[in-house]
Amino acid sequence: MLIIDVFFILLVLVVVAGLLYQYLLLLMGGPRPALPPSRNDGDLPRFALIVPAHNEAATIARTVQHMRGIDYPSDYFDVHVIADHCTDATAELARQAGAEGHVREDEPRGRKGFAVDWAIKRLLADSRDYDAIAVFDADSLVDADFLRATAALLVDGAVVVQGHHIIANPASSMFSALADADMRLNNRMRNQAKENLGLSARLMGDAMVFRRDILALHPWIGVESLTEDRDYGIYLVTQGVRVRFAPEARSVGQAVTGWKDATPQRMRWYGGAFDLQRRYLRTLGAQVWRQRSLDALDKFLELALPPYSMLAFGAVAALLFAALQVLLGRPPMPALGIGGGLVALALLFPFLGLALTGAPLMAYKAMILGPVYVFWRVWMGLWVRLRYRSLSWVRTRRVPTDAQNAPHAEQ
Repeated sequence: MLIIDVFFILLVLVVVAGLLYQYLLLLMGGPRPALPPSRNDGDLPRFALIVPAHNEAATIARTVQHMRGIDYPSDYFDVHVIADHCTDATAELARQAGAEGHVREDEPRGRKGFAVDWAIKRLLADSRDYDAIAVFDADSLVDADFLRATAALLVDGAVVVQGHHIIANPASSMFSALADADMRLNNRMRNQAKENLGLSARLMGDAMVFRRDILALHPWIGVESLTEDRDYGIYLVTQGVRVRFAPEARSVGQAVTGWKDATPQRMRWYGGAFDLQRRYLRTLGAQVWRQRSLDALDKFLELALPPYSMLAFGAVAALLFAALQVLLGRPPMPALGIGGGLVALALLFPFLGLALTGAPLMAYKAMILGPVYVFWRVWMGLWVRLRYRSLSWVRTRRVPTDAQNAPHAEQ
């Protein structure tokens, strides 16, 4: 057998394994009945809501006002805005809107994880003895039922809960429509499907809720990470802690609107994923072997298998290889049929996902740029592999949006 044939077989095996994993999650990600939000104020957990903010004067007042309007006893939650090395009026505006504004000027600086860690340590020592700490982005618009929905899970025994993140501005540009489509698939596959299967959801940086005893027992470790939220979530899995998903606990946030703003952000995420592979694959593999942990197996596969963009690229590569064999006069089957089948499965996947999530027409229109989006992500993935150590944490640039038009429909 020629070396090139061995390469083709390996490529096909990787793409098949990756697509099977993606399709399994997609098909298992249907909505399930959630615990009803608690209306009994007798035994509710007390929350501290953390909002790390760096120069967010344009959005912080709206964010805090939205949080203060949550349907939950007002003396059972407080909003804490961490004005992290700000040069504007973020802290003052947060206080005026009803939050406790904390000014952080400590080193190190430059990453959200530093501010989150700083705030958690102080709130764990706070005399108010909060039962749980929630973390939100500075532009988060939190649904009125958020705390009651997460409280229902906490009372039911959950110790870490990930809320349901929704893109606020899918109509702002074709790119934000793509981001909305991507998030719909993420919520269904990485969160709802895993909740349905009894596995840990992925922490997503926004709308994360932690019981205080978990943060005391397992201190926030994502300070130095490019993807501190996902890092901490995988670490919790290695410690036997499950992250629950609360589909009714919605938080709406912005997506960037252009390729230029998205590129450094995505490179940071890809660099963080590469670092997680380096640090956790061996630990997760050992946990699977010794403990027969399905949650560890899921996180191992999530890190080890290529993302959808790479799988789609690999499917096209397999089809091109098969076509080349035909041009060289070699038998076209079964390589041609295998390559064509993989491309068909890769093409069907996002459209099936959009249909299952009830996506609007705009999401389907955005698929016109699907091939460009896939190539862009593959290029970034390869670039990150070559330049991993030169990556740095990049703050997401906010674009003002109309709060009244933020979508709250099921995704």
